[in-house]
Amino acid sequence: MTTAVAATIRERARAARQALRAAHRSGDAHAVLVAEEEWEDLRRLARAHSVVLPEDDGGEDEGVKA
Repeated sequence: MTTAVAATIRERARAARQALRAAHRSGDAHAVLVAEEEWEDLRRLARAHSVVLPEDDGGEDEGVKA
């Protein structure tokens, strides 16, 4: 695994987590479902490539875990 690929996965995961938090805050059920899928896909991708994601980047909202 190259450092650039790992950094890209981490950045995409950070953005997905932020999108999920925003969707929860907005109360948009469809946006929550889409954001949850993206977050889970990125978590699977990180695990598949042994990329450790940061624990949390500023507090958890409902359903968002690293």
